[in-house]
Amino acid sequence: MSAKLLVLGIDALSQPLLQHWARDGSLPAIRGLMDRGTSGTVSGVQGFFIGSTWPSFYTGRSPAGHGFHRIEQLRPGTYEFFRPLESPLGVGGTPFWKLASDAGRRVAVLDVPLTRLDPQLNGLQIVEWGGHDAVFGFQASRPEIVRDVLSSVGPYPLTNCDGVRRNAADFERFVAKLELAVAKKTALTLELLGRENWDLFVQVFTEAHCAGHQCWHIHDPAHPAHDPALLAAVGDPLKRIYRAVDRAVAALLERVGDAQVLLISPHGMAHYRGAAFLLDEILVRLGVSAPPGRGLRDRLRAAAVAAWRMLPENAREALRPLKARFAAGGLPRVPADVARSMCFPIPNGQPVGGIRLNVAGREPQGVLEAGPATDAFCEKLAEDLRAIVDERSGRPLIGGVYRTDALYAGSRRAALPDLLVEWDGELPTGTLAHAGGRGATVRATSAKIGTVTGTNAWGRTGEHVPTGTFVFAGPGVPATRLKAPVSVVDFHPTLCALMGLADPSAHGAVIPELAGRVGC
Repeated sequence: MSAKLLVLGIDALSQPLLQHWARDGSLPAIRGLMDRGTSGTVSGVQGFFIGSTWPSFYTGRSPAGHGFHRIEQLRPGTYEFFRPLESPLGVGGTPFWKLASDAGRRVAVLDVPLTRLDPQLNGLQIVEWGGHDAVFGFQASRPEIVRDVLSSVGPYPLTNCDGVRRNAADFERFVAKLELAVAKKTALTLELLGRENWDLFVQVFTEAHCAGHQCWHIHDPAHPAHDPALLAAVGDPLKRIYRAVDRAVAALLERVGDAQVLLISPHGMAHYRGAAFLLDEILVRLGVSAPPGRGLRDRLRAAAVAAWRMLPENAREALRPLKARFAAGGLPRVPADVARSMCFPIPNGQPVGGIRLNVAGREPQGVLEAGPATDAFCEKLAEDLRAIVDERSGRPLIGGVYRTDALYAGSRRAALPDLLVEWDGELPTGTLAHAGGRGATVRATSAKIGTVTGTNAWGRTGEHVPTGTFVFAGPGVPATRLKAPVSVVDFHPTLCALMGLADPSAHGAVIPELAGRVGC
C-alpha cells in the first residue's frame, strides 16, 4: 500500500538554510531527493505571501481569484470583518485534490493549511490535527477517522505556537514538542499510506513554521535578540526541526518507493520585519484617515492595555497564552471614522501592510470618487509614504507602495486591500522581549508626519518571505535545477496534469519541466 503521487508540504522553510544544510549533510534525505529530481525556487504571491500562499497553491489562482488573504478579512461592501473560511464564501477555486476526487481518484489530504473539510471527498481528509493556523480545530471527513487518529497517535503535542515562554527551559520544551509532533505526524502518515494504494496523498508538516516564528533569534546571531547562552543551552531550534522533518521525509520516501514525489515549501522564513503597527497613525498624520471617537469599548480596551503594560514581565509571560486566546476571539475593527476618511488600514501582515480606499459607490460611506481622482490620490499617498524614513538607520522605512489592481485581476479582487505598503525588509522589528522585556521600537519620520513611534510587542522574531523551494522526483524526472523561479500558482495545474486532469479556471500554467516529460 502506498501512493502514486505524494505531495509533501513543509510549511515556511528557509530556502537558504535548507540549501546549506542539505549540502553539508545535515539533511540527507532531502539532499538525496534533490540529487535525483528537479528542484527550484518558488515565487510567492507579491503582497499577500503570508495569508494567500496556501490557497494560491491548492487552487492555482491569484489572491484576486480566490479572494483570501487573511483569516479575518473586511467583508466587501461593508466596514465589518468576518472569517471567510467559516462563511459560505470560503476560498474561490477548486483544490486539485477535489478535481482528482471528482474524477474518481482515491485521495488523502492531511493538514493542508487554510482549508475547509470536504465530507464528500473520495477518500479521507484531516483538517487541523496539527498545524500553525487553527480556524476549525481538529476535524476529519468521517467521525471514525478522528477516533482512529486519537487512538493511534493521540492529540497534537502543541496547543499554541505563540504560547511559548522565553527562558532556556521553555524553549527546550517547545522545540522538543515540535520534534515529537513531527514524529507523530510521520507515524500517522505512514499508517494512512498503508491503508490502500492512493492515487494522490497530500500531507503538510507545519512545525518549521512555528519554529521559525518563535526561534529565529536563537538561530540568527545577527538578530537583535540573539543570546549565545540560549543557543548553547537549546542548540539551533531550526536545525533541530529541519532534521526532524528530514527524518520524516526519509521514512515516507522509503514507504512510497518509486512514486512521483513533490516536496514543496511555498513560502519561506527570515527575521521578523515590518511596521504595520504604525500605519494607523501615519495615515492620520498624512490627513487621509480620521481616527474614530473613543466609545466605551475603546476606553475599556485602552485601560486593559495600560494595565497589561504595568504588569511585571514574568506575570505577562505567564498570562500571554490567555491573552492570545482572548484576542483571537474577537474580530478586528476599522480604526477610522470612515465618514471623514479617504482610506483606512486593514490587517494584511507585518511585512506588507494593507490600505482600503474609501471609494464612493463601493463602500457604504465612500468619499473618494473612482477614476482619475482616486488615481491621483493613490499617487500622492504613495509619494508621501515613500518619503518616510527610519530614524535609527536613516533608511527609507517603506520599500514600495503598490496598487493591487496593477498586480492582480479576478472575480474576488474586491476582497483584497487596494494599496500594499511593503516595509523595509532589512529592518528587524521582532520583539526583544527575550532580552530583558524591551520591545522593538520603530521611529518613523518625515516632513509631513513628524515622528511616529511604535513598539512591536508581539513575541515573534521570525516572519515569512515570499520565496519558497521545491523538489520533484520520480521515474523519468531528470536530475536538474531550474534557473527561473516557478510561480506558486503553477503547481495546481501541474499536479492536475500529472493526474491527467485540467482546470481551465486556474490562473497558473503547467510547469513543462515537471509535467511535460512524465505522467501518471
